[in-house]
Amino acid sequence: MHRKDMWAVVAYLIPTVGLLLQGLLYVTTPRFMPYHADALGTTWEELPANYQGFMLGVLKAMGAGSVAVTVALLIMILIPFRRGQAWARWAVPVVGVLFSALTLYGALTIATRTPASPPWLQTCGLIALYLVGALITYWPTRRESL
Repeated sequence: MHRKDMWAVVAYLIPTVGLLLQGLLYVTTPRFMPYHADALGTTWEELPANYQGFMLGVLKAMGAGSVAVTVALLIMILIPFRRGQAWARWAVPVVGVLFSALTLYGALTIATRTPASPPWLQTCGLIALYLVGALITYWPTRRESL
């Protein structure tokens, strides 16, 4: 593997591990996040039990989806991408950017329609890292450009 591909692996692993940790947090949380309380204008304790159950279901589903996508990304990064398989060179950034962009869409929906401040800027950083990884991947090496 070329040195530039190692840097691409690093650029892809950082946001992927971040999304995995976020997914695990959402899967294991016993209550909603502080920005969810801001969005709803209520505390967890004030929320009726059936709403708590619904919120936990939504959070755990979002977390499960994040874990599934990031495990798939980790497998693609650590096995076929590192082996130089062509399909993984485009699949990793496409899946990473797509999942992060859809997550950003959800965060911006909350930010624009409620008084909450979800972590949308961090999601922009994840997208940027996937794009940096793609740029590194497709940037020609000195030998390729001559």
